[in-house]
Order: sequence, then C-alpha cells, then structure tokens
Amino acid sequence: MNTKKIALTIILAVFIFPGIVVAANTSIGVSVGSSEAEGWVDNPYNAPLILGGGFLYSDDDYWIANAHMAVKDEVFVPGLSLGLGFRGVLGEVEIYRRDYEVGAFCLQFLGDYDFRKNATRLPISISVSISGAPEILSFRDTERYIEFNTTFNFHINNWATAFAGYRKIDIKFDEPVDRDWDDAAIFGGIKLSF
Repeated sequence: MNTKKIALTIILAVFIFPGIVVAANTSIGVSVGSSEAEGWVDNPYNAPLILGGGFLYSDDDYWIANAHMAVKDEVFVPGLSLGLGFRGVLGEVEIYRRDYEVGAFCLQFLGDYDFRKNATRLPISISVSISGAPEILSFRDTERYIEFNTTFNFHINNWATAFAGYRKIDIKFDEPVDRDWDDAAIFGGIKLSF
C-alpha cells in the first residue's frame, strides 16, 4: 500500500469516524409553554463529557441563548447521575420598554434519576439543573443570573422521550436602571436521541 492511500485512510478516519460517533449520541429537544418556546441540542461527545447549546424565546419580551459543557456520570446507586459544568448565557430582556442585555458565565449542577435502571424498571426519569452566576461572572447589564429547571420524563422508547417541566429564571440587572426580573414557566415537549 502506498503512502498516499495510507494518508487518505488516516485523514478519513480522523474526520469521518468522530462525526459518526458524535451523531450517534446526539439529542435534540423542543419544548413549548404558554408563552415561550425552546430548542436545544445535547451531545455526550465522549461520556461523561456533555456539550450542547440551546435557545429560549418568549413573547413576554425576552430571549436567551446558551452553550454548556458538563461532566456527568452515574454515581452511588444505579440510575442516579450527577454532574458539574459551565453554562454561558447571552440574551435580552425588555422591561417597561427598556432593553436589558443578559450575559453570564454560570456554574452548573446537573442531576437525574432514571427509574429504568432500578428494580421497578419504570420508563420514567426525573432531571434537575441549577445554573448560577454571581456578579463577578456576570457581564453586559447583568449583575446576577440564576436558572432552575426540572423535568419529569416519560421514555417512549430508546430514541424518544416526552417530558413536562418547570423553569424559573431570576436575573438582577444593574444598568441602565437597577432592577430584579424573574420568569417562571411550566412547559412540555419531546426529545429525540440518535
């Protein structure tokens, strides 16, 4: 075999094979509530590392985009997974016709319990995510950012999950006028994994 064929084989393996592996672990989700819609992509690139991003839009005059990276793995008992990571958020909130810019670099705690992995074998799981950034990790008009998210998941099969959840976002702004803002929502949606 000549060196050109070997080089071509190595290049194809380096660029194509990781793409196939990554695509095989991707989750895409969509959720809707009474006044908002959210979409996201999660990619457990090389377990336990999780990379992802999402976009939340509300007709209550705000939008928030995020990118996150976390390490999450099963600990203590079968079905319980805990994780830590980072979450960057950018967005905009309109309060009384005044725009406030959101920007924060959050620390993130993740947890979920999958009942399919214990003695009950129920096709359900519960997930929790808490993200927070104090003043030192906040920028733009943001002085503090906290987001709490929990979902109850029903696993239809290995590739599809229906869920219902609750989200609360609390932001303190310092410019142009010092103001606290929060939003809470109940939502439902579906997640596809492939």
